[in-house]
Amino acid sequence: MKIQKLFKITEEDKIHYKELIQVIDVKQKDSIVLILGTKIQNLLDEGKLNSVEAELIKDIGKLAKILEIYQDLPDLIIKKILFAMSYFIDENDEIPDVIPNYGYLDDITVVSWILNDIEDKLPQIPNA
Repeated sequence: MKIQKLFKITEEDKIHYKELIQVIDVKQKDSIVLILGTKIQNLLDEGKLNSVEAELIKDIGKLAKILEIYQDLPDLIIKKILFAMSYFIDENDEIPDVIPNYGYLDDITVVSWILNDIEDKLPQIPNA
């Protein structure tokens, strides 16, 4: 069963999240990324990752790489990425992160939603 089937983002959630995305301050990028690194390290320090946590870290890494590679992203894409990162950082989101085996289901769903949303909006990198 796909992970995303265990937790769904409703249309109401999307409306709410899009409102939150609009108020993200892109100037907070460095501080969000710093906190993100600490969150990931703490997760790794806890021991064996389950499949949701491993996939979540991989996808968060993709978002971080996008921020690193594309220096001139439109603010809306940056805000979406920072929202996904902030959602992951927040331990008391829709499903609190401390709930064993289920705490990150909402996080992976939100991160996947953002990745899918922005993938066709990224600038093309010319072949080297």
